[in-house]
Amino acid sequence: MKKFSKKFILIVLLNIIIFFSNIVFASTLTIEQKKQEATPISIEEGNLSKKITKVDQENKEITIQLKLNITKDKTIRDDTEIIFLIDNSQSMQTKLGENITRKQKVVASTKELINKINKNNPNAKMGIVSFAVKGESVQPLTNNSEEILKSCETFGNLTCQGATNMVAGITAAKQSFSATANDKVLILLTDGIPTDDKNAVSQNLVDPNTYIITTLVGLESESESEKAIIESIFGTEENPVADKFYNISDKDIETTISNNIYGKILNSFQGVVTNIEIKDYFPKEIIDNFDIEIKNKTKGQANKDENSISWKIDELKSGENAVLEYVLKLKDGYDKNIENKDLNTNEKVELNYNDMNRKENQKQMLDTPKILLNVKESDNKTTQVKNKNDNTNNNINNNINNNTENKLNTDNTVLKGSDSTTANKILANTGKEKSIILLVLLILIVTETFFFVANKKANIKK
Repeated sequence: MKKFSKKFILIVLLNIIIFFSNIVFASTLTIEQKKQEATPISIEEGNLSKKITKVDQENKEITIQLKLNITKDKTIRDDTEIIFLIDNSQSMQTKLGENITRKQKVVASTKELINKINKNNPNAKMGIVSFAVKGESVQPLTNNSEEILKSCETFGNLTCQGATNMVAGITAAKQSFSATANDKVLILLTDGIPTDDKNAVSQNLVDPNTYIITTLVGLESESESEKAIIESIFGTEENPVADKFYNISDKDIETTISNNIYGKILNSFQGVVTNIEIKDYFPKEIIDNFDIEIKNKTKGQANKDENSISWKIDELKSGENAVLEYVLKLKDGYDKNIENKDLNTNEKVELNYNDMNRKENQKQMLDTPKILLNVKESDNKTTQVKNKNDNTNNNINNNINNNTENKLNTDNTVLKGSDSTTANKILANTGKEKSIILLVLLILIVTETFFFVANKKANIKK
């Protein structure tokens, strides 16, 4: 009887070990994308998107991307003011062909430039000042394209005069700007060396508050002495006295004024989105159960606070974008209550910025990408556990009935049917603790009962 008891208890203990070795790995956890991308924030200049770009099942990490796109074409800012300062001296009457003078070609090209600027931004204001003996306003600042084009025609019909008093013209042009202008552009179109104080002209071309583009026409064949005077007043194209200098022939008037100058204004005075701040606020379930780490950004500065990520960018121009990526990593000791539940990755995303016309704006994203911690029991593994336990119980019953006296051979008897499958890498989240305890208690009760009955029968035989 003593041998029987030892043998029986050992078989039961091995059965319990086999049971636990299988039941512990009966469940798996995966992270699913329930909603990959939130509804983007749309602004006049572009959009801000938020989406899940990667799910790493092995490390239980979710990569999320914030991306701000500036898709609006280059646009001159609303508060830009442009004055055309056009030479009306006698030399502008020079014939360039049978039917056109230099002045007429300059005026025609200026009209093309006015049309392009107005088409790009009808709010940009333009004006015209002429100079010869003196400087005088032809058209005050306006965004009425018909009015300024009509003034161009009027200027074209004015009689050209002898002198080239450039300082007087520059002074009159600067006085034409409004006192509150943010961006001031002065476009000087002339065909001659000034007849007034040349040093004064050079000094007036340097102005930190006004962007000055100088275009000198028809002096491409100047003498060496003239070339030296021109350089002393205007500088060179590579090293201008003012902000930009074109020294061109008559055949380049149209291309330079209507194309090159337009491109320069558009690039230099395009609207820019500035003072950008994006804040991504996290729900409590994300804060409590995930580690959050910023992984990558293309522009600006980013910091993680207790409940949010704050991302600041100085400016973005047309066609530019900025990207920030961060990772949510599931903590080992996460709250099991978030299993099999859709989780929002943000409470809200705030976008604060100054638009291309310097106006402050605020937008919110209340939509959110969603994830699911999918925890489920493996059907195949459950079946294997059930079959194994049935086989083991049959072996126990056979051994008890036979009451064999041979020593227990663990290699050949108990472990013969052991499971050789490999468990999932993810430790189970079975939620079956109570069932396991009850089953173990049941096995112990059955063991005790068998032992009691066997012992009683042995006593009766004695």
